[in-house]
Amino acid sequence: MASEKEEFVTKLYVPTGEPIRKNAHVTIYRVRCMKEPGRPEALLKLYHNKNCAKVYERMKQLNYTEWPRVHDVKFFDGNTLVVEDYLKGATMQEIMDGKRAQKKAYTEAEAQKIMDRICEAVKVLNEIQPPLSHGNLKKSNIFITSGGHVKFLDFEPADPKKPRFNLLEFLGRLFHELLTGKEPKGKVSYEGRYKKVIEKCLEANPDKQYADIKQMQDDIEEAKEMEYEEPEEIRTVGIPYVLTLPFQGTILAIEWILFSFFFQKKVMTNAMMFGGIFIIHLLLFIWRRAKFLHDENVRLDPVKLIVPIVIFIAVLAAIYLFVGRFIVPIT
Repeated sequence: MASEKEEFVTKLYVPTGEPIRKNAHVTIYRVRCMKEPGRPEALLKLYHNKNCAKVYERMKQLNYTEWPRVHDVKFFDGNTLVVEDYLKGATMQEIMDGKRAQKKAYTEAEAQKIMDRICEAVKVLNEIQPPLSHGNLKKSNIFITSGGHVKFLDFEPADPKKPRFNLLEFLGRLFHELLTGKEPKGKVSYEGRYKKVIEKCLEANPDKQYADIKQMQDDIEEAKEMEYEEPEEIRTVGIPYVLTLPFQGTILAIEWILFSFFFQKKVMTNAMMFGGIFIIHLLLFIWRRAKFLHDENVRLDPVKLIVPIVIFIAVLAAIYLFVGRFIVPIT
């Protein structure tokens, strides 16, 4: 006769393959719930040498949307087995790793929406009586579903041997990383409407930190409504070499030399030809360069726009005088 443990793993919840994660703390299988209509997919989590059955039994009874629905909980041989909904989406750790690989961060509006959902989920846990605390909250335990909902994973009782978990500091660090792509190291590097919120979360003096999650939410909402002009994004645009001033300027200078020479020699046919080539070439160059910058959504500072033009005109004048004084007399 099969034991209760064997019955649980081989008949009620049947693994569909090898573990999708296995380490010293937990082994996770994708399973089929054989007793439920349609045999839906779920996750079977085996927490090694850990008794968190009471926490998950309570979560199963409460059945809130802030965590995956718990199908079953068992405690065998010092290990806790939990069967919960299989979710589609990604953890915050996976999302941030992807953003970091792309060297990107969230916009303020996107980061605010994510933090608002996370804070609201934390608030719900705190309002349960007695509160349901998450003693292991981290980026890998915050799951964002494909529908944008926040779910907390891997609940476990707080370990009295570990330092007390500072939830608000964690949220401040996460907010900073959402906005910049980097965790804060020392001084907050983020400059924007939510800087004061992050600084208060990371405040070393507990008396100056937020008293609860509600205060943090209120400040985020106030900063969201505040008029704030975001600094323009500074980015580098690689201009094709054929559109650079050194390349086109050299060709234009040669055309200008020929025009100056024939004009001052009073060979007007050649002077008009090279003068026309110079003007057409110059107009095409200006148009193509302006179109490229427009397509790349680049706006040049007026000084950076005017100074090269002034220098270019000065160079053309110098060339004209040089040709007239030194080249024309010897030909």
